Amino acid sequence: MTKFQNQAAKFLFLILFLTATLLSCKSKDKIDMTNTDHLETATFGAGCFWCVEAIFQDLKGVHSVVSGYAGGHVENPSYKEVCSGETGHAEVAQI
Repeated sequence: MTKFQNQAAKFLFLILFLTATLLSCKSKDKIDMTNTDHLETATFGAGCFWCVEAIFQDLKGVHSVVSGYAGGHVENPSYKEVCSGETGHAEVAQI
């Protein structure tokens, strides 16, 4: 492959990548967030609240996602304390 062909292939890949990225950024359906009468709450503990939070934030119909800790015996623990495993808390996401 010549230098020109290599550059052309890289450019084509970049164009295809950017096109796919832009097409995947479609707008989400609008949800009436003013009426919360129909909402329910669930709390999930899945080892890492950041991962759970990221997944649920993108789901249609989810009003909010709040990360935090559940259980445990230390009042208002820090992230570092929870990660030590000595507070008895679990990382959770409330949906």
